[in-house]
Amino acid sequence: MGLKERWRGSTRLQDTGAAAGTFAAGVAFNLVGLTGLWSLPSIGGPAWWHTVPLAAGCLAMLGKRRHPLLALGAGVAAVVADTLLGGSVALVLVLFDLLFSAALFASARARTAVTTVVFVAIGTAAVVSGLASGEFRIAVFVGLQLTTLLFVPLWWAANIRQQRAIGLLDAERTAREAVLAERAAMAHDLHDVIAAHLSTTAIHSGAALARPPDTGRDRDTLRAVRTSSLAALEEMRSMIMLLRAGDPAALDPTLPGGLDRLPELVAAATAGGLRIEARTRDVPQVPAVVSHTVYRIVREALTNAGKHAPESQVRLDVRPAGDTVTVTVTNTLTRRDAVEPGVLSSGTGLQSIRERAAVLGGELTAGRDGDVFTVHATLPLHPAGVS
Repeated sequence: MGLKERWRGSTRLQDTGAAAGTFAAGVAFNLVGLTGLWSLPSIGGPAWWHTVPLAAGCLAMLGKRRHPLLALGAGVAAVVADTLLGGSVALVLVLFDLLFSAALFASARARTAVTTVVFVAIGTAAVVSGLASGEFRIAVFVGLQLTTLLFVPLWWAANIRQQRAIGLLDAERTAREAVLAERAAMAHDLHDVIAAHLSTTAIHSGAALARPPDTGRDRDTLRAVRTSSLAALEEMRSMIMLLRAGDPAALDPTLPGGLDRLPELVAAATAGGLRIEARTRDVPQVPAVVSHTVYRIVREALTNAGKHAPESQVRLDVRPAGDTVTVTVTNTLTRRDAVEPGVLSSGTGLQSIRERAAVLGGELTAGRDGDVFTVHATLPLHPAGVS
């Protein structure tokens, strides 16, 4: 770790540096004669005597975070001692820093007390100076000087506290908005998942009702309906648990559905009457979100084929292509009327998977080409920001 990183990460190092820098600057000011500032009775003495209260004040600066009031009290004692020697610019710097620290790190009650004492001190000094000199302008001048010295660090610290509070509120609001957006996206996913399973169930049952009774075939249809219903319940339960969780990260992050479940989709669609030719080649290890997106695209394409082109010929092709994986689903357009199309179609399925592909940095196209309907997607194997 470099010196800059250590400096930023250690408040103790920062306070030590500030105290050492103030001491060095104070000694330099004393050497050039910036002492004897106040026209008050003093005990006098050589200039180097000012170094003693300066050292005491700088030592007090080391405890300004943990014990701001004690540090301020020690600093005020050092300032009083320095004033008895005639005063110096060095102790003005120390007092400014300790007042700022007390207003920044002390409790609300302590800050109120310090502010009250400062106003009383400024008012008293201004009145006494005016009465002693007999001139109002002297009272104003002293009041302005002390306000600059004693009140400005309090105001500065209050402004910093306010900015920090605003920053915390903004961060909390951003976090809440992110949570709400994530939950809205999850609710959208839940809608798509349940809609797909219910569509599959309706297609199976509708096809069975449209055909003459057949015990074996009807039982196969019931098994397909049961499988789709159980899958819908499982995925709905997972989504609802995430939506209701106070800490979603504590739950199993595995997304339902992936490349390993494509055969289940093909089997379910085949049971619904589609004639599917599936070609799925080995795809390298990919993040779960990519695998889930491939699953969602295939499911939506097969569901749409079952709804809008029952008993059509379908070709499914999933293959790696360099740093991407391509998904292509084509189905012939049958003349047979779809099963209850108005009820089963929400019109958002293709848009949903197109948006999901775009989020990963891929693209998806869907449309009619002659007598076939094609859904084609290209997804990166390793999307940016996904491990």
